[in-house]
Amino acid sequence: MPQVIGRNNHIEVKLKRLQENILKTLLYYDIFSHPLKGEEIFTFLPENSVSQNVVYDVLKNSAKKTENGFAEKEGYYYVKPNEENINKRKKKEKYSQKMWKAAWLVTHIIKRFPFVRALLVTGSLSKNSSDETSDLDFMVITTPNRLWIARTALMLFKKVFLFNSYKYFCINYFITENYLEIEEKNVFTATEIAHIKGTYNTALVNKFIESNNWISEYFPNYILCDPKLHSAGCKPSNRNSFIQRIAEALIPSRFADNLDVRLMQTTINHWEKKYAYLDKAERNFRLRSTRNVSKSHPDSVHRKILDSYISRLKKFNLE
Repeated sequence: MPQVIGRNNHIEVKLKRLQENILKTLLYYDIFSHPLKGEEIFTFLPENSVSQNVVYDVLKNSAKKTENGFAEKEGYYYVKPNEENINKRKKKEKYSQKMWKAAWLVTHIIKRFPFVRALLVTGSLSKNSSDETSDLDFMVITTPNRLWIARTALMLFKKVFLFNSYKYFCINYFITENYLEIEEKNVFTATEIAHIKGTYNTALVNKFIESNNWISEYFPNYILCDPKLHSAGCKPSNRNSFIQRIAEALIPSRFADNLDVRLMQTTINHWEKKYAYLDKAERNFRLRSTRNVSKSHPDSVHRKILDSYISRLKKFNLE
C-alpha cells in the first residue's frame, strides 16, 4: 500500500509540474496576445520528460478545469481570460501573408548589396503574428571584416530612398558568417531563433540555426532546422547577385579593410553622443558594435519582454 501511495504522489507531482510548464509556455506568448496550438506548446515546453501524446492528454483535460490558468477553444490554448486573443492571432496570420510579399521584395533588394551573404526574418513576422503596427525585421549575415560596409550602405539606402522608414526595412541586427553563435542566451533569444525564417541563402541560414543549438537547453523538444518553424512565407532566394559581385570587385581589399574599421568607429562615436545618458555597459548591451556584430536596440525591447514575462510568472506563482 505505501508503494501505491508513493507512486500516486509521484504521478501527481509530475502532472502538476507539466501543467505549470504548459502555463509558463503560454504566459510567454501571452505577452504578444498569441495563443498556441497543442504541437506548438509541446515544441516550446521547457521539459522533455513526457511524450507528445501525454502533453496532448494533459492539455485537453486540464483546459476544462476552472482552477487552471489556461483554457482551450477551437484548438487554441490561451491564458485565462484572454479568449479574444484567438481572433487576434487569426487576423495577424492573415495580415502576415501581406507582409511576406513585402519580405520577398525587400529580400531581393538587400541581397544585391555588397557583402550580404544571408537574410533572416525575425520579430513578429517570423511567428506569423504581424499587424498594422509591425515592422519588417531582418537579421543580416555578412562577409567577415565587411559588416560595417554592408550596414552603412543599407542604412544610406534606407535614409535616402525610403526616407528612413522602418516599416518594411528594419535591419537592426548584423553578424558575420564566421561568428554565427548569438552571445545572449535566454528564453527571449532562444524563442527568436527557434522561429527565425531565412529568405536568402538557405544553406547559411541552416548553418546559423545549427550554430545556436544551445536553444535546446530552453526547448528540449525543439528540432533543429524544423521546416514547420523555419519555412518562410515566401520562396527563399539562393542565387547570388551579379550586381553584388561587380560592386564587391570594385572595392580594393586593403581599402575595404580600413573602411570597415573606420565605419565601425564612426558609428560607435555616434552612439556615444546620441545615447550619452546611458552608462557604457548598458549602451554596449543595447548597441553592440564589434567587427562581428552590430546590434541596435535602443529601446531595449529584449529586456522589456523578459521583465513582462517574469511579471506574469510571479502572478501565477511560477517565478
